[in-house]
Amino acid sequence: MLIFVTFGIITSIFQLIFLREFSFSIAKNELSFIIAAGFWIIFCSLGSITKTPHKFKGLPLLLAASLSFFISISLIHLVKLLSGLKYYETASLRLLLVSSIALIGPTAFIIGNIFRGLVQEYLKVNPPQKNVYAKFFAFEAIGFIIGGVAFTVYLNNYTNPLFFSLLPVLLVLGIKNSYKKILVTALIISLTFCSFKLFSFILQKELGNAKIILNLGSRYGPILSVYKESTTAIFSEGSLLATSEDKAATEEFIHISLSALSTSNKKDILFIGAVLSGQAEEIIKYKPDSLDCLQINPIISKLAKEKLPGEIKAKVNFITDDPRVYLKNTNKRYDAILMDMPAPASLSLNRYFTEGFFKLISLRLKPPGTFSFSIPSKREILSPQFSKFNSSIISAVDKVFENKIIIPSNAMIITASNAGRIRGEDLIKNFSEVNPQTDFFTIYHFKDSLNPAMQSYIQNNLDRKTETNTDLNPTGFLNYLILEQIKFYPDLKIDSIKMRGFIIIILSLLAIFIMALAFLSKKISCLLNTGAIGFTSIGLSSIIFVLFQTYCGGLFWKLGLLIALFMAGLSIGTFLMSRLNTRLNNLLPLIYLSWAIAIFGLSSILKIIGGLNYADIIFYLYALICGILTGASYPLLAESLKENKFNPKNITTTIYSADLAGAFLGTLFCGVILIPFLGVPKSLIVLLTLNIIFAFKNMRH
Repeated sequence: MLIFVTFGIITSIFQLIFLREFSFSIAKNELSFIIAAGFWIIFCSLGSITKTPHKFKGLPLLLAASLSFFISISLIHLVKLLSGLKYYETASLRLLLVSSIALIGPTAFIIGNIFRGLVQEYLKVNPPQKNVYAKFFAFEAIGFIIGGVAFTVYLNNYTNPLFFSLLPVLLVLGIKNSYKKILVTALIISLTFCSFKLFSFILQKELGNAKIILNLGSRYGPILSVYKESTTAIFSEGSLLATSEDKAATEEFIHISLSALSTSNKKDILFIGAVLSGQAEEIIKYKPDSLDCLQINPIISKLAKEKLPGEIKAKVNFITDDPRVYLKNTNKRYDAILMDMPAPASLSLNRYFTEGFFKLISLRLKPPGTFSFSIPSKREILSPQFSKFNSSIISAVDKVFENKIIIPSNAMIITASNAGRIRGEDLIKNFSEVNPQTDFFTIYHFKDSLNPAMQSYIQNNLDRKTETNTDLNPTGFLNYLILEQIKFYPDLKIDSIKMRGFIIIILSLLAIFIMALAFLSKKISCLLNTGAIGFTSIGLSSIIFVLFQTYCGGLFWKLGLLIALFMAGLSIGTFLMSRLNTRLNNLLPLIYLSWAIAIFGLSSILKIIGGLNYADIIFYLYALICGILTGASYPLLAESLKENKFNPKNITTTIYSADLAGAFLGTLFCGVILIPFLGVPKSLIVLLTLNIIFAFKNMRH
């Protein structure tokens, strides 16, 4: 069984690399990552049930896995260039789906086919024993644990993903012929060496032939600094973080924001974001008593610190922490908090534009304090979709702050406070008194920004029916995604409220259809049971990923640990149920009821998780629970398939494929439908209902 542990290590790391690279280079958001995970799952499933003309002990599959990894990762980095898109731009839904299938599918298919080969080779030498089918999954899960922990602790800050094409060489132990062992090893090592050397060229092409100044790996994702056409740009996690041409926008944001402060007051200022575009230099012009610069990524903090002139650096206190955690735990209060973050194009960014985050901000402001940030917008013509996006964020501001002023521009600046009314004439007066030396932003620009007609236009075009952007119902993120997709589909019109009603109807019809199928045939019922376990497992896991990213951040850093805990639970559940199964029968209803209890428990604590200092422990625990319940179902499903006269040799691969097929549907439903349109609470209700239905169905059999 050692070979299955080794296979689990390889599969775990391959999957994590694929999902990270796909997310940072193409997808740019977590829901697309969930969809990509679904395609990985379904192609693994297809590979596990597909017969190939080659035996596992031969050369082709191992070499194919390494070669496919190299080709697919390379194309993931080049597909947007080939589509005419820039590295940091959002991809169309069509490109996302096609690239998921074409670039993730082949390697996942080969991985699934290797699993099938390993099982068949084992059964040729060792006659089938009781529960042996479930144990294949358990030992693979042990490998997943090792691979996930290793990736989280040691491998997450890699700079060259193509190095990992070497991993299939670990399975050479499964080849008995010494000559073939040497040949396979030599070929995989040669391929890895060549691909490793090619990555710099591939990365340069991906970035539009720009000169790469810096390529750093970090726990949160790649950090790149490039130079092209007299402009230096810095990218983090696939998003454009700063350019050398940002000075005009920086001056506008900083000086408009700080003009809300009285010139006679003491000034303790907090800046949230990357101070890479001269923000600290502009803030220092207001002679603050203290300036704290808060950034989650230590690598970016280091770069920002190195970039500052010595006399400015001495006046800045750099804090490396998750802003949500810092604001929750610090006792310091500020006269002004400024936030300069990219648009909420992902859940990791949306978490800074929600009602929950704004509440944390308000707790750290002094009574007359102000909070300023900016979001993408349009100054003259506000399209309906831009209006919905802006409205969802502004509605969140209105839920927390009593007063605000909106300053229209291509990046709408919003300054909010719980003190008195914020008036434009006071901003102009304070700016004039400070009279900071600027290169681009003048008092004439300021007065133009405060044009009453433009402010009235924006205010009158806000959509009052748009739902507030919250942690559990990320409408800001959804509306921004739709806004980005309109670039590719100009006629796209989505009414989220009507869509929600349509989804409820479709889900109800699907539930009736599934129940009807289950009662038609016992074999179909067995497959539906397996698929339902996979659907629930990946559905709840997807929600855990979303909640983890929202409340804890760093999903792509700690994803390996979450998966490792899931797999640890899967292994524990499989072994425990394998022993209990000798005395107990028909425990599937209990499994479904256990899922229902776990889902109900998570639903009950949703509103308090955000306020806990160690929310990540809850998510780790739920990852473990998901694994235990999934693993505990495998021996029961195997016995059920045997009782219903499935071919014993195909039971493992049947469970594997049906479980992954259900998981694939779970990723699509959760990533495209449930989480975006229903939000987290209602998505949990859907999963709760599904498990109650299947518990009832299995009680009747």
